[in-house]
Amino acid sequence: MKTKTLFLLCLLFGFSLTHLSAQTLKKGAVIAVSTYKITLQPGVTMNQYEDFLINKYLPEYEKNFPDSKMYILTGDRGEKKNQIGIMWYFESVKVRDKYYPNETDLSAEATAAWERMNPISTEESKYVSESTRVFTDWVIK
Repeated sequence: MKTKTLFLLCLLFGFSLTHLSAQTLKKGAVIAVSTYKITLQPGVTMNQYEDFLINKYLPEYEKNFPDSKMYILTGDRGEKKNQIGIMWYFESVKVRDKYYPNETDLSAEATAAWERMNPISTEESKYVSESTRVFTDWVIK
């Protein structure tokens, strides 16, 4: 019985380590972080907007930009408290540049993807009347 228990514990521990290491950030990857100061439409709560971003916007983005991963952030403390942030994860600078070759231009692939995003962007305007964006791309060393 002790041998079986030890075996199961080792198996569980090994499985846990596998999953933890799969979520490690890789050197050379790019994390792009944007923070938004937003004005919600009258009658819209921040919880409603966050729900829209997480359950509708994020899946649509990841469907149209298959080589990037998007995360929705909310400011909890500090200067950006109660603001929305978005973090994109790209495996490398090359992958990021496939969509965003520089700070101001979109690639043809990104332009087409954003055009496919028009319906969800239109829906977003039901939640937000105005937003200001500040961004920085970070390369993991």
